[in-house]
Amino acid sequence: MRSSIFHLLFLLVFMGCSQKAEVYSPQAKDGILDLRNWDRDRFYTVALDGDWEFADGIITPENFTKDGFISVPGAWNSFTKNGKQHEGEGLGTYKLTVLLDKPVKDLAFQIGDVSTAFKLFLNGKLLIENGKIGNSREEMVPSYKHPIVLIDEESKELKLTLQISNFYHRTGGLRKSIKIGDTLAVFEEKKRQVALGWVVFGATFFMGLYHLILFLMRRVDKSALWFGLFCIDLSIRGFFTGSVFIYEVTPDSFWVYIHKLDILTFVLALPLFSVFLKAVFPDEKFHYYFNTLFIGVSSIFFILVLALPSTEYMNYIRIFQSFVGISIVYFFIMIALCIFRRREGAILFAIGSLILFLTTLNDILNQSLIIKAEYLASWGLLAFLFSQTVMLSVRFSNAFVRLEELQKSLEQKVTERTKQLEEAKHIAEEANSLKDTFLSLATHDLRSPITTVIGILHLIKNDYDQLDDESLLEWVDRAEYTSSQSLEMIATLLDLNRLKSGSFPLDNSLIYVYPEVEGVLAKLLPQAEAKKIRIINKIPDDVKLNVDRALFAEIFINLVSNSIKFCRENDTISIGFSNEKNDPEFFVEDTGIGIPKDMIPNLFLTEIKSTRLGTKNESGTGLGLPLVYSIIKAYNGKISVESEEKKGSKFTFCIPRV
Repeated sequence: MRSSIFHLLFLLVFMGCSQKAEVYSPQAKDGILDLRNWDRDRFYTVALDGDWEFADGIITPENFTKDGFISVPGAWNSFTKNGKQHEGEGLGTYKLTVLLDKPVKDLAFQIGDVSTAFKLFLNGKLLIENGKIGNSREEMVPSYKHPIVLIDEESKELKLTLQISNFYHRTGGLRKSIKIGDTLAVFEEKKRQVALGWVVFGATFFMGLYHLILFLMRRVDKSALWFGLFCIDLSIRGFFTGSVFIYEVTPDSFWVYIHKLDILTFVLALPLFSVFLKAVFPDEKFHYYFNTLFIGVSSIFFILVLALPSTEYMNYIRIFQSFVGISIVYFFIMIALCIFRRREGAILFAIGSLILFLTTLNDILNQSLIIKAEYLASWGLLAFLFSQTVMLSVRFSNAFVRLEELQKSLEQKVTERTKQLEEAKHIAEEANSLKDTFLSLATHDLRSPITTVIGILHLIKNDYDQLDDESLLEWVDRAEYTSSQSLEMIATLLDLNRLKSGSFPLDNSLIYVYPEVEGVLAKLLPQAEAKKIRIINKIPDDVKLNVDRALFAEIFINLVSNSIKFCRENDTISIGFSNEKNDPEFFVEDTGIGIPKDMIPNLFLTEIKSTRLGTKNESGTGLGLPLVYSIIKAYNGKISVESEEKKGSKFTFCIPRV
């Protein structure tokens, strides 16, 4: 998270540097700005900065006579005439001649900060009046609008005359640059500035609203309350700076009240931040006294702004700005102590605050005309809000985690006391289920062969004198076959029961798979040859697996014998291996008659018998595949079936490496 914020700061610096490198910025000299080498295809706008002609008072364009030159952008406060400084309040007229290489259509001016009302003339013709100029406070109407002024004539020489009156601000004159450029480019630049203002407003306002709602839902931690109010205060302030949206949409007659609200949002930011800091780090007891100081000082300036006219309270605001600068130093010291004492979230708080303080300091110096730079507080604010939101989210998350841990510790004793009972209940239910399954299978599947054997014995006993040796031997063979099937079924049932109950020991050892499968195929070879079935073992010689030798062989015995049962003469059975995944995967694939779709879901269930006669009427117990499934499950493996009737089946299983 820290790297993300540093990355954001780096991007801001990089963007700022790259923009400066691409800006075309000629300087006016002696009231003349030469733009005859202006490449309008590369540089869409140009700032009319440099030395303008200046005259004290309101002078008409045709009667203009300069009293000297003045640097633009900047205030006229330090301009000296006859040894006397102009000061902030008063009147003044600026003049600049712009030279172009040829008459150009579709040009426009973007006016910046002018304190605090002006008339703009071009070649002696009035273009716009912003506010209302006057010779006194009562006669004039201030305005902070940043209008775009279209140039309605084509000329190689543009003579700008700017009449300014100021009785509402401590600094007067052409405080910020006027830009000239293609009309579309000027409007696009204005649109970007407005869009940024809305982005900052949306991000800060809704972030503040979110934290206020969060506080209403959980009022224990008041940091969310103060952070929410701080965000909303900054979101409102965003409309007074940059695009000056509030000044643009309100009548100039409301300027006094709007400007007071502008300054009040700045004054409120300090105590809100201090209270937020106190709520975030409540263990720093010494901050209580400084927090009281910040609230007290801010309250005094708050009252001064409400009570005094703008020219007076702006002088006091300069003192407040200095106080804010000292406060920033204090905040850094406190945050450094919090980091040293390993307070939760202190590092994130420090990073976000550093970005906000530096960008805010940039804007204060820029507003005071000490430096000339872009306003960066909007970007710093977004970085700060992002870091604080992350910090508060981490704190809330940790609080919830601690609450959950407390709940778990309270529930742990109950869980421990009931665990043995639940385990005993589960074991009893499984044993009961296994017993029911075993009894059901035993009574259902063993009754028929035993009845058959008894019937054969009765027949031999009653008809012994009438039976010849060949017939007698045939009936004995039939009884033996039926008994063998019953014995095989009993063994399978016992194995199934043991595997499911967990009482079957797994005698694992490292075996080579290929020879084990070959041993299984040797036992089944007579059955395969009787039906002329070809069996191919594709398992590599070097495949090894740590399994129970007997149970692993049982898997292939059942799968291969099942394939033989449902293969026709001259069909093929393939046994293969794949090592593409983490665990070894085996398959048994045949080209037999396949499996009906309705039987596939029940193949591995002992509760539902999935058996049918083979291609030569071979019968089965229906327990081979459930046994295979249970063996594979005992190793936490998986088995799947793919089958298409009349084309064959493929059983694929994997056993994890131990």
